[in-house]
Amino acid sequence: MAVQTFNPTDLSQSATNWAVAQRIVGPFAPHAQVTPNLTLALDPGFLLSGTTLTEVNAQNVGPFAPPSSGFRIDRVVIDRSTGAASIVTGAANSLTPPAIPSGKLPVARVMLQATTDTITNAVIVDERALFDLTPQTTNPVIMRATLGGADQSGFPSGTIVKVNLSTVDYNVGSGFDTTNRRFKPNIAGYYQIYAQNAAQVNSGGSVSAMIYKNGSLIANGTNNQPVASGVITAPTSTIVYLNGSSDFIELYGVLGGGTVMFGDVRYTFMTASFIG
Repeated sequence: MAVQTFNPTDLSQSATNWAVAQRIVGPFAPHAQVTPNLTLALDPGFLLSGTTLTEVNAQNVGPFAPPSSGFRIDRVVIDRSTGAASIVTGAANSLTPPAIPSGKLPVARVMLQATTDTITNAVIVDERALFDLTPQTTNPVIMRATLGGADQSGFPSGTIVKVNLSTVDYNVGSGFDTTNRRFKPNIAGYYQIYAQNAAQVNSGGSVSAMIYKNGSLIANGTNNQPVASGVITAPTSTIVYLNGSSDFIELYGVLGGGTVMFGDVRYTFMTASFIG
């Protein structure tokens, strides 16, 4: 196993090896203060989130508040993102430590009694677990919106008109805005968008489905009816980045040889899903 080495004129090999070892085993080490009191000392540490390395200075945690009678087990945790330490107070006279809050990592347990007046190393149990194998929670955003079964009129031939999607079959993550009839998620990332329009048009007519982002066309699909009149569909899809705040998606359509967009939920609709 290779270890980090330094110029022998700077430090001895044993000293440099120990410095590297400290970097591995030392982060957020809990211990009593040099002069013990009702606070606990945490050594410096670091956290890696993706490609972001956060260095955290040494911290003093507390003061702890001993129970008025009996005993209590408190827990010291750090924030997964910032490394800031805090205390989770346990239940009186329970040997079960308090639960680890969401977004925190455990560092130490502290046994407190009514007679506790200083936090010594004897009452501190190191329980650092700074690597969590639990898969990260995803933020699902899944949506399907339709005309709710009602046809939409007002499509002059060759004119681009917004399709007033009014009903959601599902709206996980509350990304679809039924008031403004558009998809506007509050989570930034890439989204798969699929849309389809349908209409009954005359021979030689056409239907188009058009996906707009912030008022600009980003995807278009057209279907022509070359023979007898009938219902035809036009699908389109794209992948788009949405910033989770101001970006929004709308469905537009163009009809040739017809004026009414078919409202059947199986034919005219838009779907969206968060993909990362």
